[in-house]
Amino acid sequence: MVLSLVDTAAGTLAGIVAAVAVLLLPGFLPLHRTSLTGPPLTAVTLLMIGVMVHAPRFSVAYGMLAATAAVFIDPAGAGLVIAAVAWAWLVVGARRGDRLTRIGLALLPLLLASGLALRAGSAWPTTLHFGWHGDLDEGLHAAGIVFGDQLAPTLTAAIRWFAIADLTLLLIALGVVTWRRTGASPRADTVPGRLLPALLVTALGLSVGLVVTWLALPRTPLPTLDDLFPMLGILVVATVTSIALLWPRWPRWGKVAVLVLVIGWAQAALRS
Repeated sequence: MVLSLVDTAAGTLAGIVAAVAVLLLPGFLPLHRTSLTGPPLTAVTLLMIGVMVHAPRFSVAYGMLAATAAVFIDPAGAGLVIAAVAWAWLVVGARRGDRLTRIGLALLPLLLASGLALRAGSAWPTTLHFGWHGDLDEGLHAAGIVFGDQLAPTLTAAIRWFAIADLTLLLIALGVVTWRRTGASPRADTVPGRLLPALLVTALGLSVGLVVTWLALPRTPLPTLDDLFPMLGILVVATVTSIALLWPRWPRWGKVAVLVLVIGWAQAALRS
């Protein structure tokens, strides 16, 4: 899935690099060896992004994938419904009336899946307790540890925080510059122009879904690698795609710096 997405937007070599990077994530093998929750959610998330990018007006299709993940696979996928609705609204060239229709079509599968879940069961607990959870910082701290283990594997506590902060700033800057470059080109309404916005909308939707469920359901467990691996996959796709699209414009010293960082992270991920 990662190979297909990145290959379409940035070329075959970039697609291969992105796929290898996902395999090298320290959490990949433990997650796939011990859990059946994380991989299906990651696969459906990437498939949904593919539909959003290649068929942005087919809102019932990515709405169906979002509903399937949110109702039947993992409550952590609830934010995919938010992402589907947001993407239906953001479709390029759609008028207001068309947008409302697309939002309705994106939500229709959720209603059908919820009705089916009453008879067939779902991934949600049989009894839900609604209330104000609070302690959002506790959930964010748990998520931060998971991301830190993947972004800065094997680093000690002394430099860990600085490395994660620096990497985060670099990745944000990389994404912003790439988005501006692709969005300003005549090919903006193409797969390369739509991929980064789709990745951002999906990541924000998943984040909002996790935060809302954490705050609204007091018995929600802390976020784990199972819940967050889809966002790690999105991060890898966005990073490799951005580097590949900007690579021809970079000076030689910039390319060397990127290669050093990538090789350093890869060997640390293998050692972890």
